[in-house]
Amino acid sequence: MREFGGEDVMEQILSILPPKTLKRFKCVSQRWYALITSPRFVAKHLYNSMHNNLSTSVLMKREVHKDTNTDETEELFSFLHFRNDEDNDVDGVHDEHSFLSSIQEFHIPFPTGVKTPNESLIIIGHCNGVICLAQAVSGEVILCNPAIHEYKLLPPSPHLPDSDWPCSPLFRFRDGLGFGQDPNFNEYKVINIGFPAPELSTPDGFNIYNPPKAAVYTLGTDSWREIRTDSLETETTILWPEQFQMHFKDMCFWRGHEQHKELDVSDAGKEEFIRDVIIMFDTGDELFHGIILPDEFDYPLKNYFGGQLLVWKNSVALLGRQFRELSFGIWVMDEFGGPNGGAWTKYISFELPVEPLIFWKSDEVLLNDYNGTNYSGLIFSYNLGTKKLKNLPIQSKRTDSTAIVHVNSIVSVLGGNKLNSKDNSTLNADFSVFKYSSPPISHYMVDKKTYSYSVWAIPSDDVSLRIKKVMEGLRTEFGGPEINPHIAVVGSICMKYEDMLNKFRSLQSIVISSYKAKVNQVVTRSSYFQCVSLLIDSSSEELSLATGVCAAEFNFWNDVRPHLSLLYGYLTEEERKKAEEKVCILDESISSLSFSVTRLALYKIDYKDISLKSWQKIVEYPLQFE
Repeated sequence: MREFGGEDVMEQILSILPPKTLKRFKCVSQRWYALITSPRFVAKHLYNSMHNNLSTSVLMKREVHKDTNTDETEELFSFLHFRNDEDNDVDGVHDEHSFLSSIQEFHIPFPTGVKTPNESLIIIGHCNGVICLAQAVSGEVILCNPAIHEYKLLPPSPHLPDSDWPCSPLFRFRDGLGFGQDPNFNEYKVINIGFPAPELSTPDGFNIYNPPKAAVYTLGTDSWREIRTDSLETETTILWPEQFQMHFKDMCFWRGHEQHKELDVSDAGKEEFIRDVIIMFDTGDELFHGIILPDEFDYPLKNYFGGQLLVWKNSVALLGRQFRELSFGIWVMDEFGGPNGGAWTKYISFELPVEPLIFWKSDEVLLNDYNGTNYSGLIFSYNLGTKKLKNLPIQSKRTDSTAIVHVNSIVSVLGGNKLNSKDNSTLNADFSVFKYSSPPISHYMVDKKTYSYSVWAIPSDDVSLRIKKVMEGLRTEFGGPEINPHIAVVGSICMKYEDMLNKFRSLQSIVISSYKAKVNQVVTRSSYFQCVSLLIDSSSEELSLATGVCAAEFNFWNDVRPHLSLLYGYLTEEERKKAEEKVCILDESISSLSFSVTRLALYKIDYKDISLKSWQKIVEYPLQFE
């Protein structure tokens, strides 16, 4: 057994002390200051805090009356410190508050000056004791570590098109924000996602939705930079992150949805979104990934809604609520199973008297009954096993109370104690903060998750050859992968392989005959998979019928405007205009081309593979000429 010297014992004792005490101890001597602020000690202290099984700290934003004589309220941030032991008896007498050891209020200053009457701080996310907040009105972003009273106002983000939704309640600046840590360089990152408003309806009645744009702020460089978002799109659809949920094992998680890139505005009675999804962002490689929800959250089985993500028993879990009931369920992600990389297993069902605020333990839930008649404004802790409801001695009157499980750390947001990746390799394995008790999110799961299936309409061989010559001319000047000429009839199909294959085979008895497709014009888009394409006339009754039947077979109900892409890529607006002119030079009559669709094919597609080398044809069948 290793013998500890005096220095080792002192460091070990200091590493388990609270941040407030360590902040005072930095003044003892230069040697203590150097030790406590060193990256190695900060990592050791963080490891001990994260593995403290004796207590749990919850940070809660709540609203209370300033005094009993007025209706005026104020916003408070409170630390609730819970004991994790199950014995709540004090001197033999049961005390329901004894498991709550203390409540600590603190104030987060507004760095930009005077707080306006409607100003509020929104908790975006947290990681290793660092909290990301946003000001509700101004949109300014703040990083803080309340344990050591450090606050940092971030510089303005590059312009992202969220401001293009001036009157929309659906997309607010804070919905696109996320926060996490890059494990490769031990950097803290803020992700900002902007949502462009749809382009004005085109003459044939379609709205065009462009992919989101994104920027990443890195604390170490104190700067923003824009990043690519091609992993948020498929040939026909876009993934839209909507509400940030959490950071866990090097991944940021949002709830979001998937929708078509172009929608018929006359389809008012149809679903605007294809499905709800979970969107992950790998803070290391800075790529987005989409994950479908459990079957119970999607049609035809849909009987749960909500989809709040949480860490439950050290796994990614999903909390859902049944329609019209206060009955809930928790699904846990199996990182290595399922047809799309990650399967969901339902672990538990339970009922609650009100909506849950947060799981502060796997079997203990905080509840805030802001709408109740008898318990309005009260905060409770509810145990799923014993079904005991414990009233806490605090209140909140707001409908958007939020709470997070907080780790007390001395991680600085002002710089000075960053642990470099090379330094991490020298750390004692017993306290390395980067050593997970279970593996990080499986990259096998992440990679498989991008696979989906698409039904393609294939032109006749002579037309395909003609289109390929145009494609080759564009690639010679602008680059890009080689594309097999096709119209994506149904894109982004996510279902079990056998079910998907059976549905495609059933099309052979429904869509039997070849049909005509006519090009309306050459168009360009800002999205990767529709950079330059031939816009197909969607008013053709023959084409619309065949397309609608195919879509309905795979549970897609929106009328989608068909394209035949000539070039995949990211071009500037000037380059796109030049490419559009190039198409007409290469084939001056292609903008009025009419051709027959002679085959339907089913493809397996990995949309992260923009080289298309892994795209695979599964099966196809010929259409009959009448």
